[in-house]
Amino acid sequence: MIRLRLLLFVCIFAAIGGGSPVRAQDRGNGLTNVEPQSQALFVRALTEAYLGDHEQAVQLFTNVLDTRPGEPAVLSALAESYTALGQTAEALFYAAEAVEHSRDEPSYYATLAELQTEFNQPDAAISTYSALLALRPRDAEALAALSRLQEQSGHFEEALLTYEQLINAAGETVALRLRMEALHARLGNTEEALRMLGLAADAHRNEPMIQFRLGMAYRDAGRTDDAIHILERYLTLEPANVEGTLMLADLLEDQGEYERAIALRNGLTSGSFAEEQLRRAALLYERAGDDPEAAAEARQILGSLADDEEAPTDVLLMLGDLAFHHKDFALAADVLGRAIEQDPRNQGAWEQAAASRLYVGNDEGAVELAEEGLILFPGNVALYRVAAYGYAHLDRPRKGIAKIAEALTILEDEHPDDIKDWTRMLSLRGLLHDKLGEHRLADEAFEAALELDSENALVLNNYAYILSERDEHLDEALDMAVRANELDANNPYFLDTLGWVYFKLGRLAEAAEAIEQAVDADDSFALLYDHLGDVYDAQGRTADARDAWARSLELDSENEAVRAKLEGR
Repeated sequence: MIRLRLLLFVCIFAAIGGGSPVRAQDRGNGLTNVEPQSQALFVRALTEAYLGDHEQAVQLFTNVLDTRPGEPAVLSALAESYTALGQTAEALFYAAEAVEHSRDEPSYYATLAELQTEFNQPDAAISTYSALLALRPRDAEALAALSRLQEQSGHFEEALLTYEQLINAAGETVALRLRMEALHARLGNTEEALRMLGLAADAHRNEPMIQFRLGMAYRDAGRTDDAIHILERYLTLEPANVEGTLMLADLLEDQGEYERAIALRNGLTSGSFAEEQLRRAALLYERAGDDPEAAAEARQILGSLADDEEAPTDVLLMLGDLAFHHKDFALAADVLGRAIEQDPRNQGAWEQAAASRLYVGNDEGAVELAEEGLILFPGNVALYRVAAYGYAHLDRPRKGIAKIAEALTILEDEHPDDIKDWTRMLSLRGLLHDKLGEHRLADEAFEAALELDSENALVLNNYAYILSERDEHLDEALDMAVRANELDANNPYFLDTLGWVYFKLGRLAEAAEAIEQAVDADDSFALLYDHLGDVYDAQGRTADARDAWARSLELDSENEAVRAKLEGR
């Protein structure tokens, strides 16, 4: 995003310096006479920023401002570079200055609002987007961003009005109507929620999922005739769907249309081998939690049934759940993704599918699915957590922190006593602040989590690890790592943290022992072998260190730091 904006700035400044006037509506207070020296310096600054040297870029942009004070393109470019350097206050200051010096240019408002959103200033961002929309009322991107902020801030009625404006500007979409349905439901406006579904279904008559959801909603609201009508429409799109067929048959029976109901049921294949297998798999699935053999047989049967592209949703949901709990995340991501395409109503399936994508390294896919799931289930804290982790992995910690803030607001309003989710979110917030070098905020988050649950193994482990990485309070970190391992024995990640703290304390034999146990428990995690190689190297076991680093590189071939260690030995 930064590089794209910088290229735009180049175009803007080139246009300004080219000798031809720039219309005010195109670029605020457009300059028509820019000294060649200033233009050359500005282009050089943009080049440095494009190449990633933002410290040099800041110096050069500042020099440009000495000759062109108040030039909004330069001010906005400074904001971008300060953002890249993680200097929040400076980024916001210069973005606001760009707006101040070009109040009729929407793009500067957009830059400021995006920064305010990223730096968790929702009220300020709402105000800035509102000002932008006063200039450009049909700006779809601004309307979408404003509606999300209003919703996240609890301004549900304002969000609904903005969503209507967005539909007028950009057209109907299923996602927007479902978003509005969820908000109306949250406000207790049952009839309006149903109306939103109806509008979506009318606008997207060939979309099976929305027709099915509307049919179920009419059924649940007691509007049987409407439910029958919509389900009949749905079955013209998905004629082989068993669940829809049976639902329609039940409704017809309730209306006294017994012959039609019987005909529908008779149209389904009965007594087939596949149905017998499904029934057996369902029985085995019920026992899977306590019976590993039952779980294995259920997975085998369900796996065979899932090979059919038209496999029932129940098959995919059961197989996905079993795969998830057996840590076969690639399979879980695949079959649960298929399941929610067929029937998006199962919140647990969304949670597991998004988390599975995260576990297999598909961070963008995990974020995409989590964000999509939050449209349907706006209060789902598990999906917020997946989104936050995904943004962290994508090197967008500010976005992750913003997601955590939204989740904590929901917890405060709806689940104030859910200690487990509170501690998870606070621990993740601590990790993200630490990633940004904001150590005080990180420590505050971890301390708050431990105040809620001093025996939470995950929090103890994560706090111990970041302290060890900073080489701070190592004795305290050791106490926490030891306690985490007492609470959750043989956890490879906790063992690794314990070993790493020992390593930082210079207790190399204990470090090696702990990390060797971690590798025995999970030999698929590259970082464990990286740490083990470091410990062996410190012990003078050069050959063992090389073997460990080589294994780490096999598991993560893009880790240049490990490659450098190998090449240096």
